[in-house]
Amino acid sequence: MNAIRLHPGHDAARPGTPPVFALSCNYDHTAKYVLQSRQVDQAALTVLFRADSLILLPRGDNGRAMAAAMAERLPLRADDGAAWRLDLSDAAGPREKLARLLALPKLFDADDRFGLYGFFTYELAHATDADGDELLGVFHLPQRLRVDGVEHGYWMAPDARDAGDEPLRLERWLDLDAFAAGGGAPYADMYRLARRQIDAGALRSLNPSFAIRRPAACDGWGLHRKLLDRSRAPYQLFFDGGGFQLAGASPAMFLRLRDGRLETSPICGTAARGRDADEDSRQIARLLASDKDRFELEECVRADMAAKRGCGDDIRLLAEREIEQFPNVFHTSAHVVATLKPGLDEADAICDHLWPATIVGTPAAAAIRLLAGHEKRHWYGGAFGYVTAGETNLGTVIRSALLRGGSAFTRVGSTVTRHSSPEQEQDELDAKAKLILEAL
Repeated sequence: MNAIRLHPGHDAARPGTPPVFALSCNYDHTAKYVLQSRQVDQAALTVLFRADSLILLPRGDNGRAMAAAMAERLPLRADDGAAWRLDLSDAAGPREKLARLLALPKLFDADDRFGLYGFFTYELAHATDADGDELLGVFHLPQRLRVDGVEHGYWMAPDARDAGDEPLRLERWLDLDAFAAGGGAPYADMYRLARRQIDAGALRSLNPSFAIRRPAACDGWGLHRKLLDRSRAPYQLFFDGGGFQLAGASPAMFLRLRDGRLETSPICGTAARGRDADEDSRQIARLLASDKDRFELEECVRADMAAKRGCGDDIRLLAEREIEQFPNVFHTSAHVVATLKPGLDEADAICDHLWPATIVGTPAAAAIRLLAGHEKRHWYGGAFGYVTAGETNLGTVIRSALLRGGSAFTRVGSTVTRHSSPEQEQDELDAKAKLILEAL
């Protein structure tokens, strides 16, 4: 069956209307990053990626036409009149479930910018064991997309002018309050648990996290604009999920894939910014001299390179240890590249990297299992960005906040190792939380 043809359309832009997705890089401190932006001004469809199904929610007439055309090619069934559902096998693993999601935009004849724009939740790592209603991701298929300021449209009819923008109501499929707040044991308890596991030799490191709730004087788009004005980051992110909004300034790449080149950048080791250039220099010197921070980065690089053995060839370390500079902190990072093995695709690459040691610990599999019994992260620690025919570009959802009902929820974590002390970790947590808390 032929691919579904999409047309550029002629719908006029509406100045001043917030988008439903934005991802920009206003940070080029290291050679890994260049200034760029993508923004979904309107969505044709929103897709909920759940452990048991894909739920397609049309956002207007154009989205309904897209869904109807997809139903001719997929075993979609109507769900509550306003949605379509594609069931996923209970026995399927993360790779198979992820492949079903990533196949959706490939049904269309469109340019290589068309694809999925949104985020995966942290629970994607548990896709095989997750409850059926566990949310693994939420994405928009664009109707109007802006790439570096240039607009692109995706319409079923050549002369379409549908404004779209029907409200996105996720309450039927998602407990929004629980999703916003997450859950977990107190950080002090998790620190003690981590040290016991490390001292016993069961773990080499663990990255526990905890949530902070604050009143929000702005909405998610307002927070996004504040962060753009106040900070530089490779992953300035915004997502409108109807009942919630997500905004952040993440320093951390999850992965990039383009033309078969797979890139990651483990980032860890933290020092607070100083009050002036001299104090900054002293903080950088302390960071580079820290055994704890060197150990953290070496552990994360080792785990990252091991993750690529399944999907990559010619694995290389381009940068072993470099300073990343942000408004509130310094970090150290590395740059790892590989060539994607023939016959594999972005689903293989994503699944092999769930999740980076920088946000779970090492060995990663053991750390993930331990965290699963004590934390519900949901949006925090997931991967935000886009997956298209031309490129996969995903940042890790940290230094971010979810806004809902006048409240903002942010979450911070730190890597506990044998070199850690409670005082060191508290200083690191305070430095990491500062950017979002001050913006709120």
